[in-house]
Amino acid sequence: MEADRTLVGIVTKAVGGFFFVSSGGRVYRCVARGKLRRRSPEDPGLFRIVPGDRVRFLPLSGEEGVIEERLPRSGELTKPAAADPHRLQVIAANVDQCAVVFAVRRPDPEPHAIDRFLALAEASRLHPFLCFNKVDLGDPGPLADLYAQIGYPVLRTSALTGEGLKTLRETLRGHLTVLVGPSGVGKSSLLNALLRTHVRPVREVSPRTGRGRHTTTTAELLEVGPDAFVVDTPGVQVLEFVHIAPEVVQNCFPEIRVHKEACAFGDCLHRSEPGCAVREAVEAGSIPRTRYESYLRMLEEAERAKREQYA
Repeated sequence: MEADRTLVGIVTKAVGGFFFVSSGGRVYRCVARGKLRRRSPEDPGLFRIVPGDRVRFLPLSGEEGVIEERLPRSGELTKPAAADPHRLQVIAANVDQCAVVFAVRRPDPEPHAIDRFLALAEASRLHPFLCFNKVDLGDPGPLADLYAQIGYPVLRTSALTGEGLKTLRETLRGHLTVLVGPSGVGKSSLLNALLRTHVRPVREVSPRTGRGRHTTTTAELLEVGPDAFVVDTPGVQVLEFVHIAPEVVQNCFPEIRVHKEACAFGDCLHRSEPGCAVREAVEAGSIPRTRYESYLRMLEEAERAKREQYA
C-alpha cells in the first residue's frame, strides 16, 4: 500500500507552491494534496504549511514527493498578516524558543521595537531571549542590563569577530528556535557564522535611512549544529499589536505579570485605576518606564483594533 511508503520529515521552506521537506539526510521538493494544497482562507497569500511543520509525505522518483498529512503542531510563532492585520499569520511551527536579534549599532536599537518583538514571542507562548549583535561596533550597556534585570537571557554576539557565538550555539542546542528582528541587524550574518559558510545573503545598512535592507524574503529552517534548528524569518520593521485582546496585552510583559496580582481590581489595565500596583512599581523603579510606555502603546493599539472590529 502507498501508506506503507510514506516518510515523516520537517518542512524547511515553502516557495511558489512547493514545500521542501528534510527527511533521512535528504531534501525532497514536495507538493501537497487536497486541502493542504489550498491557501489559507484567512489570508489567500499564506500557506497552511510553514517551516518547522512535521509532515507525512510520499516520496516519488528522484527527490520529489507529495505531502499527505501535516502532523499536529506543538508551538507556533504568529503575527498579524500583512493583508489583514486582524488575522494571524503563522511564521513558523513547532518552535519552542525565540531569538530576538537587535544590533548595537547600524541600525541603533530602539527599546520600544525590542519590546514589541519580545511581546510577540510572549503572546505566542515561546521562551524568548535577546541577542545584541554587532558588539564589535559598541556595547549595549545599560539597555542590555535593563532586559537582563527583567529576567530575559541576554547574549552579546558579533558575526565579524566571533564573540558570543559559542554561547549562542549552546543556547540553540536542543531547541527549534525562530530568529526575529528588524532588517539589517545581522541575522543572516549570524547564521552564516554559525554554519561556517555563506548560505544566507547579506546586505549593508542603507546609508540614507540608517535602516536595514531586506535580504531574507522567505522563512527558512536551517540546521545550525547538533540538535539545533533555526527558522530564519524576513526582517520586520513594524509590528502592530492588534491581534491580542486588550486585557491580554499585560500578560506579554513578565514584570507586569508579577505585580498585577496586587492591584485593587482584578480587571485593572494599569492606566488610571485606583490601587494599581503596576503603576506604583513604575514610580518605584521596579518596572522600567520605557517598558510601561510600550505596554500602554500596545494596549491602545489593541483597544483601537477591537473598536474598529465591532464598529
